[in-house]
Amino acid sequence: MSIANPVTVGCKLPNGLVLRFGERKVILSGANSSRVVGGYGLTSVPSDLWEDWIKRHADTPFVKKRLVFAQATPAKAEGQAKEQEAVKTGMEPLDPDHEKGGVSKMGA
Repeated sequence: MSIANPVTVGCKLPNGLVLRFGERKVILSGANSSRVVGGYGLTSVPSDLWEDWIKRHADTPFVKKRLVFAQATPAKAEGQAKEQEAVKTGMEPLDPDHEKGGVSKMGA
């Protein structure tokens, strides 16, 4: 698969995401990748694969919540990732100093 006319996809999901469309697939870097901007891993993806994939998955919660997005250039993707740094996935680690959902420190 060539990367002709790529887009840069940002993914804030902790372990990334596999985009599949037919026999084609691309593994997106996630928040656990070695290079993260604003909490997003960035991956170059062929634009035609992205366009086909996003048409079928535009209504998924992680797309609607801006946890996965694409931009035409790496610079634009980095800018969007920095702007969206405060976006939460709901999969962040628990803060041991703050009770949440009935979970508290042992002995507290």
